[in-house]
Amino acid sequence: MSEPSRPVEFIKTLGLRDVVLMNVVAVVGLRWIARGARVGPPSVTLWLLAGLAFFVPLAAAVSELASRHPDQGGIYAWTRRAFGPGHGYVCGWCLWVNNLFYFPSLLLFGAANALAIFGTRYAALAESRTYSVVYVLVGLWLCIGINVVGLRVGKWLQNVGSLGTWVPAALLIGAGAFAFARFGSATPFTPASMVPPVDVDFLGTLSLWSAMCFAFSGFEITSFVGQEVKNPTRTIPAGVLIAGLATAVIYILGSASVLVAVPQGSFSELSGIADAVDLVGGRVGLGALGGLTGGLLALGALAGTASWVAGAARVPFAAGVDRAMPAVLGRLHPRYKTPYVALIVQGLAATAILLASVFLSFTSRQTSIQDAYDIMVNLTILIYFVPYLYLFVAFVRLRSEAPARPAPGEIRAPGGRPGLWLLAGTGVLATAVSIALTFIPPPGASVVNYELSLLLQAAAILAIGRIFYRRATE
Repeated sequence: MSEPSRPVEFIKTLGLRDVVLMNVVAVVGLRWIARGARVGPPSVTLWLLAGLAFFVPLAAAVSELASRHPDQGGIYAWTRRAFGPGHGYVCGWCLWVNNLFYFPSLLLFGAANALAIFGTRYAALAESRTYSVVYVLVGLWLCIGINVVGLRVGKWLQNVGSLGTWVPAALLIGAGAFAFARFGSATPFTPASMVPPVDVDFLGTLSLWSAMCFAFSGFEITSFVGQEVKNPTRTIPAGVLIAGLATAVIYILGSASVLVAVPQGSFSELSGIADAVDLVGGRVGLGALGGLTGGLLALGALAGTASWVAGAARVPFAAGVDRAMPAVLGRLHPRYKTPYVALIVQGLAATAILLASVFLSFTSRQTSIQDAYDIMVNLTILIYFVPYLYLFVAFVRLRSEAPARPAPGEIRAPGGRPGLWLLAGTGVLATAVSIALTFIPPPGASVVNYELSLLLQAAAILAIGRIFYRRATE
């Protein structure tokens, strides 16, 4: 199996604290709490199932493979090692391209929440194309510029941006606890109510499970920058486990808190967290809490984008070094030692995708900001989960090629071969189900516009990737 054609030198700047915070900022998305809460009490059950069926196998696979192969490129490098450059390219292409949809969708969430700082005066701007596009483009290119300078600077935005996760999560959970103690639960919780109903929009409720699995995805981000992590064989697995436990607690308690504080269906998905905190704060004379929460969520979205801009750029960079994509993507900045060409190219591509998603419609019905957001979220899930299919199979393949006795510092999933197959099989099943569920249109969406947008954009992405690979390997 061929390896990268030339050695590349990176600056090791990330310790355990940085890895944990990078994982938290990149993975924890409080927007998924609001998305899940729209189905009511069953969301808590679905979060638990997503954690067990998807996160546990993911954490085991990433921890083991990162401890044995701390390569720059993460899942791309592991897939290439297990199945060769062709499959590695498909995996890397999907890993990279999904982020081109993820960046705008995350910043759209930030744009809606930033308006909470000003109260209800400018709330209508959340559906303004001009405001949303300008906000996303400024935030995107700010993140790219910071990452061109390098993780020595970029990690501080990620670390400070973690406040945009921890503080709103604490405010949300605190608001839920206060509302329950003072006013009782706005949404009734019973054992029966926490089971997804089979007679009322069962598929619509179940379709949110794919977003919940996606909400646990991304713990491989620090493996993308493995050669920039101090002692990666120990630091990356430890960071995954610590951040993973924090993520599960935030999602489960956060969902329950939203439903305790706010009646089901009475808040916007894009600003539901700030709505919940604002409602409870207003009841006790602390109306400014909603604005504070919205501002911090916007900061967290910016930091999360910066984290993924950094991580995602390492995939086309590694493919450029391997000559699986144009070699120019494998260039490092002469001063900052960052993949500046890959960063700029992905910024241009994300800009084009944002403009197409917001302004392009396949029906006479104009695409709303919520429609564009839903399409970008589900395209992200659809494309991103293809590499996870590779990950879980590579998990099995690379274990079979590993020495019988682990090397010093190497982590292996418990349970021996039966445990390996159980984890990998569960991960594959959860991933395949999540992919299938993305094709169920969200409530209120134009079915024709949604399905055509999803299918045609996904087909175009795969076709463009094939063209790049053919030209790069000719």
